[in-house]
Amino acid sequence: MRVGRMELCEASVVVVTGSRHRAQAFEACRYCIDTLKERVPIWKKEVCPDGSFWIEGEEAIEVSDVPRETGS
Repeated sequence: MRVGRMELCEASVVVVTGSRHRAQAFEACRYCIDTLKERVPIWKKEVCPDGSFWIEGEEAIEVSDVPRETGS
């Protein structure tokens, strides 16, 4: 699991496939990424000049609307 700030253009997922033909390898990579996006809840926080937003899939949530966890 990755937690922390990522810079622009930094790789967040690496998929490696092997095939005799390039098209089949690209198809396998596409399948892996599409399956990952469907099954894994991926959250990201975008920081903009006008505020911060948590994004899950296509939905943006203002940071102030996200409940904060309190540690013990």
